[in-house]
Amino acid sequence: MEKGKRIEAINAEIPLPEGIIQHIQSLLSGKQAAQTSILSKSWYNAWLTSPNLHLDERNFQKRGGESPTSQIADGFSEFAKKTMQRYQTLNLKIEKFSLWMKSNEGDRNSLASELIVKAVKMSVNDLKFEFHPPTETFVLPREVLGAETLIGLSVIGCKIDRPVDGKVSCSGLKSLILRRVYIGDDVVWDIISSCPLIEKLLLSECECLIDIKDSTVARRMSKVLSLRSPTIEQNVGSVVDRPIKLSEFQNLKSLFLEKIHIDRLYFRDFTLKFPCLEDLTLWCCYGYSGINISSPSLQCISLAQTRTFKATFDVPSIRKFKLSGSSFPNLSFTPLSREWVSEISIKCSCFLLSASWLLKLGKFLTKLSPSKISLSIVFFLEMKIDNVGDIQDLPKPVVENLMLSIHSSSSVCSALLDGLFWSCRPRVITQYWFPRSYIAEKANNELLELLCKTLIRQERENCCIPNQNIISLRDLEEVNVEIFEETLGVWRCLLWETLLDASSSPEARRKIRFQLRWREERITSI
Repeated sequence: MEKGKRIEAINAEIPLPEGIIQHIQSLLSGKQAAQTSILSKSWYNAWLTSPNLHLDERNFQKRGGESPTSQIADGFSEFAKKTMQRYQTLNLKIEKFSLWMKSNEGDRNSLASELIVKAVKMSVNDLKFEFHPPTETFVLPREVLGAETLIGLSVIGCKIDRPVDGKVSCSGLKSLILRRVYIGDDVVWDIISSCPLIEKLLLSECECLIDIKDSTVARRMSKVLSLRSPTIEQNVGSVVDRPIKLSEFQNLKSLFLEKIHIDRLYFRDFTLKFPCLEDLTLWCCYGYSGINISSPSLQCISLAQTRTFKATFDVPSIRKFKLSGSSFPNLSFTPLSREWVSEISIKCSCFLLSASWLLKLGKFLTKLSPSKISLSIVFFLEMKIDNVGDIQDLPKPVVENLMLSIHSSSSVCSALLDGLFWSCRPRVITQYWFPRSYIAEKANNELLELLCKTLIRQERENCCIPNQNIISLRDLEEVNVEIFEETLGVWRCLLWETLLDASSSPEARRKIRFQLRWREERITSI
């Protein structure tokens, strides 16, 4: 430190600039940020005037949760009103405003409207609001869609109407998240067309309100992103019929659709519709049997809980592909020169796991073999596994990391491992080691023990002839076992005997991994 310059402690505290303290508080949850106010006077003052304001009714419960519901509601209402009044009196600006409220306690609509409108008048940039449980009796104040300072908007559990003058003025909006809201198709398009800077769009479980002969009908939002005039069945009615301009999506970078009906036209001319899209997620969507996407900008594709379908991807910039569900789609990727990863999570629940299921698994993984594959499988089996002889001579794709979880009788473990090792070649197998008191995880502990015994036997025998009674390990050359040290954040070697010792049991759940080295084997397409 230069001579003559020093920082003097005040009341044994080295003061930090208020801006730095508020930045630290912004990285915490609303409750955690409030708890920092007891550290010192400067932290308390920084919290009182923070530009990031979180009001959460869930935090207003006494220890044990025994406070009367009405008392909690009154306490939150009083605190929220005083807080907003303080910001108004001090003429403070709110950059981020988060409000979580219960919708079934007293007159909550007027309080919610009052708090939201005041935040908008204080030039809020990022507004997050959730009403729980969802209700269409509360309508989002029209001032929100008229807020020119708004950059991010997240709304959960209420109704959104078109502004009285029909004008949406939040043209600077970059992020729009709507979950479980009641909204008309035309209102969604009004917002999108009036906000050309939108980069992130998330629609989840939205209900559309359709006016039919002076009555309102709620239906699940369908075809809302089909990029053509949205319509519904003749016997229900129709919404506003107008063309959608492709330029309305020119800046969109992230698109998340959940439980939305999508027709086949949605994926046509994908590059023209979304020239800047980098992240696409389809979660429990329906209405389509195939996907054909060509996009030079797309980097991450996530598919979840989708039915069996065919998908063709021409995405040279892809970095990550994610799939979770219970079926294997028919995938096709244009050959890529860059490195990318696949994260696959499969849930297998059936009466009898047959060779055909393992065959489908092998074919699916082979389609993804140009990428580095991480595979997680959860098994819910009720019977033994069928003969796997039909798949023994097929190519075995490499899996970088395999994680297994089983909820079944331990009698199926041996056949399960046998089938999986005939289907793929894992380089790492990661398992959890549970305390013996975890009765529900008994099958997983037995699977870990069987895996350990089988691998150590193969290593010690060091033979090239597979043990057909257990699993096929004819190509396995070396195995090492490690345990993860949570406190240090590192892996360390673990003796085989530790896992096999019947008296040893961890005090808490521990992560174990087996590192397997195989003979080089050429992977061919199936």
